[in-house]
Amino acid sequence: MVRAGVVKHPSEWAMSGYNEIQNPPDRYGLIDLNGLMKLCGMINKDQMRSEYKQWVEDAINIDGYTREACWTESIAVGNRQFVEETKVKLGLKAMGRKVVESNDHFLLKETYAPYNARLDTKKDLIRSENIYYWGTWGRRFHLSYKKKPPQ
Repeated sequence: MVRAGVVKHPSEWAMSGYNEIQNPPDRYGLIDLNGLMKLCGMINKDQMRSEYKQWVEDAINIDGYTREACWTESIAVGNRQFVEETKVKLGLKAMGRKVVESNDHFLLKETYAPYNARLDTKKDLIRSENIYYWGTWGRRFHLSYKKKPPQ
């Protein structure tokens, strides 16, 4: 929401992960703080909050509000083992998606298709078989995907 210009800092957005890390709820948290601390090499929640706060401040002050494509265009980001395991767990949902190496990490990428890939010229205009005859006045109304009623 910061990049979108809705707020100036993630702490201003009530439902942000930033707020959950800085002030974790007693119950029903979405973020596994213990798992996150382990992944980041932190020894306690105070250290995690402090380090995370500094990372966010640095990202805002140094990098500005730039979008990082690896996070916004990928299904999974991490080491090769994690990304490949995620692909396996997704099963058929991951069909056609590729594991790509990028700098020091791997990505599970979506496949891109143009918007008109599945459209053909038959669907561009309403065809005669989509005409629905209405009433007894002989008027015709064009309604998509309606067939002429049986006579």
